[in-house]
Amino acid sequence: MVLLAWRVVACGCGGTGVAALTYGPVPPAPLPSLDGDGVKVGTFLGDYSRRFYGLGPAPKRLEVLWKTRLGSGWSSGKYDSDPPGKWAGSGWTGMPNIVVDGGKPYVVVGGYDHRLRRLDAVSGAVVWEYKYDDIIKSSPSVFQNPDPAGADDRYIVCAGSRRGYPTKLADASVAPYRAVTFGSGKELWRLPVPQTVCYSRDCDGSGFYLDGRQYIGVESGWMYALDPLQTVDWNGQKRPRIVAQRQLLGDARATSHDGNLVLESSASVLGRRIYISSGAGHVYGMRRGDLAVEWDFFTGSDLDGTAVPTRRGKLLVPVEKQYIKGHGGVLSLDPSRSPEESIDWFFPTGDRKVGEWKGGLIGSCAVNDEYNRDGRLPALAAFNAIDGYLHVVSQDTLSGQLVKGPNLEPGLQTPVEIARLWNGGAISTPLLFGETLIAAAYDQRVHLYDVAFTPSEEGLEGALPSANGDGRYWRVSFTETDQFFAGGGFESTPTLWNGRLYVGCRDGWFYCLGDKP
Repeated sequence: MVLLAWRVVACGCGGTGVAALTYGPVPPAPLPSLDGDGVKVGTFLGDYSRRFYGLGPAPKRLEVLWKTRLGSGWSSGKYDSDPPGKWAGSGWTGMPNIVVDGGKPYVVVGGYDHRLRRLDAVSGAVVWEYKYDDIIKSSPSVFQNPDPAGADDRYIVCAGSRRGYPTKLADASVAPYRAVTFGSGKELWRLPVPQTVCYSRDCDGSGFYLDGRQYIGVESGWMYALDPLQTVDWNGQKRPRIVAQRQLLGDARATSHDGNLVLESSASVLGRRIYISSGAGHVYGMRRGDLAVEWDFFTGSDLDGTAVPTRRGKLLVPVEKQYIKGHGGVLSLDPSRSPEESIDWFFPTGDRKVGEWKGGLIGSCAVNDEYNRDGRLPALAAFNAIDGYLHVVSQDTLSGQLVKGPNLEPGLQTPVEIARLWNGGAISTPLLFGETLIAAAYDQRVHLYDVAFTPSEEGLEGALPSANGDGRYWRVSFTETDQFFAGGGFESTPTLWNGRLYVGCRDGWFYCLGDKP
């Protein structure tokens, strides 16, 4: 799959060196096929639409087909005065890429041992490793090079890490976002992350490539549009050319965050804009050409998860229970309206202390949109919450009840909840396909569910309409069919490809799960 599929028209350059481009609406990302070479799952949640998790068939069992040792690595504390810690395996978001090259499938994944790896997807054998200065939390992103020099750089892999161990926060050499060749893992460039009033210089987000630009947000609050194929000299190395940049650190309302102003979510594309959630409590909508903020929705909460666009033009925004008086949960926003009028519904989740979290969502929402393209089935959303449950809700059918919002806003609509499945809490994102739901959680398990759609009638209990409005109604039910139990909790989001599930675990291993012959 080539992500460079929808072209834009250049109309000149401004005096600052930032290209002045006319950008039209971007269609949903094209989906790959199981056949042929190319980038198949290219970034966190698949592509710039952030709602693709791979292709089936889904496995019937979760048996270990192979596992590869990721090991562990040291990382500095949040502040220079904090003690370091040792981290094992892989964590949030940690979703693997899938690339088919020469007819063979490969997995690209980062680990807490400071290494980015390319693995043989059939055997788990390590093709190459590239060592970072710190643990890698970001999901890598891969794009097809439109002008490769040869086989080595036919595809380019980008990924971010924490700032560097034992590097101090003020160190000028911090450059955690890097690009390497897919062929051999050779470094192409690294992006320095400036220090700001934010307490972090990490890069947890996952970038995407579109129309010649690599878009990435880094934790110090900068959003970038990079030309990943042109570099300039920096600190004895290479960095990519910055086409546009925007600082997103909130406003005076974020003073209570004590420097927690991070951009650790992954940006997404809906229509003419790029959207990203910020730890400063904002969901920003930016013009693609120069990243100017055109739309700004404020919650005040720390927003960690990615704002996922739906095919109906909504944004599903995870809200953490932090800095707000109400519950965390999920907001459905309509960015075609003004920010003040944009809330469609809010689904609150329960408060529960897990580690440093008090409730809400850290991970992102999964939707079945790309696996229900004709709209024959109901539009669903699934998400793991800190309250201990995997929740499944309707995207467009409201319950008729009213709830209070994150800041105790009265009278908000809330969607019908279809299922509430206990998994001990999770920060990973589930995978929601046509008739399969997969979730990895802190209970040390990967859960596999069958999703059944039974014809029903309007007005009957549990009846949900088809997404395309064809008059049909369905009752949706979930049956757990298998579990895989590991030696540690799961924080990473899995990827499904051709009957195999790939996922990293905090026990130090990366697993390939599926049906044994």
